[in-house]
Amino acid sequence: MSKSNHSAAGAAANESLIVTRHEQIEKLRRALHQTDPDDRPAHDAVTRAAAVLVPIVHRDGDLHQVFIRRSDSVESHRGQVAFPGGRVDPTDTTLLHTALREAHEEVGIEPQVVDVLGGFPTMSTVSSGMQVAPFVGLLKRPVDYRIQEVEVAEVFEVPLRVLADPSYRGQYEWRRDKDRPSSNFPAIFYAGQTIWGLTLRITENLLDIMEIPRPA
Repeated sequence: MSKSNHSAAGAAANESLIVTRHEQIEKLRRALHQTDPDDRPAHDAVTRAAAVLVPIVHRDGDLHQVFIRRSDSVESHRGQVAFPGGRVDPTDTTLLHTALREAHEEVGIEPQVVDVLGGFPTMSTVSSGMQVAPFVGLLKRPVDYRIQEVEVAEVFEVPLRVLADPSYRGQYEWRRDKDRPSSNFPAIFYAGQTIWGLTLRITENLLDIMEIPRPA
């Protein structure tokens, strides 16, 4: 194949990937809109209610999901991988407002750069029983993250294709306290991080809706 033919083939492949990513995002938008409106009032939330933002960003030609690892000084879920978010504040008018406010405070994602695709139904955490409303947002541009060190130890991104790859899957052993037996939970292990519990459930739901291909 000539050099010009190679270039044309590469351009066609890149265009196909761009179309595929757009289709995956729009599929997610349609599914989430049908599942749950984004205007759930925060004043209806129970005491242990919280909301998180599940950010997706284009990076190096791939779609990535943004995670945080919580610091060891927070009240709950110390050191665990999570999404930016937190408990409802009295000033929040909606749970979406909670998610966007917390993402801005914790990692510097400004609300105006988030294209909110919709929300998953409220879910409960394994370790604390907290009721969490997850909202998915596509970042309109890459963000220079600024972490709130009291609550967040680090922020990191993982390509969706990696999250869908079975070779990163395993079992995570978790013990609620030293007087109870441990339990094993499905997990993704990547770059020294352990993604499990509610964070994994949200991720799995997102991958299923977007139909991210699993490597052969």
